[in-house]
Amino acid sequence: MAVAHTTVLSLLGKEVSFSVLLDDQIKSYFPDGIHITGPVEEVIIALNGNHQILVGDEFYEMSKIHFI
Repeated sequence: MAVAHTTVLSLLGKEVSFSVLLDDQIKSYFPDGIHITGPVEEVIIALNGNHQILVGDEFYEMSKIHFI
């Protein structure tokens, strides 16, 4: 995450814009990642710390997000 003090719950309901880090196979087609914009509709808080947010119709792992 770009901002260390951002918590996953503070994103709920807010408009976000971020880039998703991709696997090496897909990265050749999208070198800058895929840019996502929209409101955070749901949050999954995982005990192992790998939280996820729902933007649009897809969940994104916080560890793979780079906020713009």
